[in-house]
Amino acid sequence: MTQAITRLAEISADYQHVEKSIVPADDLSLPGAHLKWYDIYLAGRDTPAEIRDQAREFLRAEVEAGQLEFRDELGYAMLHLDGEGYFLLVVVWRNTNEMWQTLYGRDENGFHPYPPKEGALKPTQNIFELDCTAHERRAWSRYLTSARDEAAKRAYIDDKCTGILV
Repeated sequence: MTQAITRLAEISADYQHVEKSIVPADDLSLPGAHLKWYDIYLAGRDTPAEIRDQAREFLRAEVEAGQLEFRDELGYAMLHLDGEGYFLLVVVWRNTNEMWQTLYGRDENGFHPYPPKEGALKPTQNIFELDCTAHERRAWSRYLTSARDEAAKRAYIDDKCTGILV
């Protein structure tokens, strides 16, 4: 029996898909990790430096408090302005070829772990964040097929995603 698809993936007529920019910022080195840093925001609108600084300080405090554990890893962070709120995604490459991620949100009290959702399916990344992750996946794969020496690590770190996301 074939299911009718007319009622699937219905999107409100109010939704307007917009262009966003992804712009690399200074990397963040933390105990046990080196993270590339990306700001994602509406095209033509920058991430305020004070929000980025707050996000970086939050991650430092999370590591210091033992809430965020790194194991001498490389990865990346995305600070995403979505609507009027910020999301902070931290991703590391673990166990050779696994992507491990944690998600934070920001409200009037600052950054905090994103509240867990009920059910088996969980939110992970939206369509704009996935562009960055696709780039990073390819960059990590190039690293895995390289000599994996210091030069290859530097090539991975220097390989940044940038541009307009649709």
